[in-house]
Amino acid sequence: MAKIPGKPIANFAIKNGPKLAEHVVKNSHLIQPTADAINKIIEWRNNRPVPLLEQRLKIYNNEILPSLHHFNRSELMGYKLEVRNILVQLRADKKKNAKPKAVFYNKQSKKWEQVLPQIEVKLNARDYEEYLKLYHNPDSQSVYFKDHEQNMTNFKKLIAGKDSEKIREFLSKHTNMSVEDINRDFFLESS
Repeated sequence: MAKIPGKPIANFAIKNGPKLAEHVVKNSHLIQPTADAINKIIEWRNNRPVPLLEQRLKIYNNEILPSLHHFNRSELMGYKLEVRNILVQLRADKKKNAKPKAVFYNKQSKKWEQVLPQIEVKLNARDYEEYLKLYHNPDSQSVYFKDHEQNMTNFKKLIAGKDSEKIREFLSKHTNMSVEDINRDFFLESS
């Protein structure tokens, strides 16, 4: 917590306190209406309807992003597509509206642009983990790849073919991992 110097505050109170007290006594009839007006403003601010995008952003920040590791590939892809669509919508609205509103859309876009990479990174990491499990145990079934069995089937065919270069290329394309990491984790010989 910031340290507030006491001496300047005390000097200000000693110097201006009597004037303030005199002003309050003379205008005491204005204190209650002012307090009521401030309370109305606070109440309006707290009870205003929250825009849909703002609600979704709160849901993403408070519920979805902290628990990304619990979702399967279909759900992660759905979230990724939703965020991309929101960004496209914000960019279109920004072009359509006047300059003052563009600042608002820039702020909104920046908030959403921070969400998208988190989902993409988690998606790539989970894909990589699942492919690693499948590589070391090709007979295993993946709950994560539910509704994306084609990815699993293609990868198992590559494993059966024992072509290190094709496995490396597939993993690099689908997970955005470096070739060095793939060689190290999958025990692939370098070419």
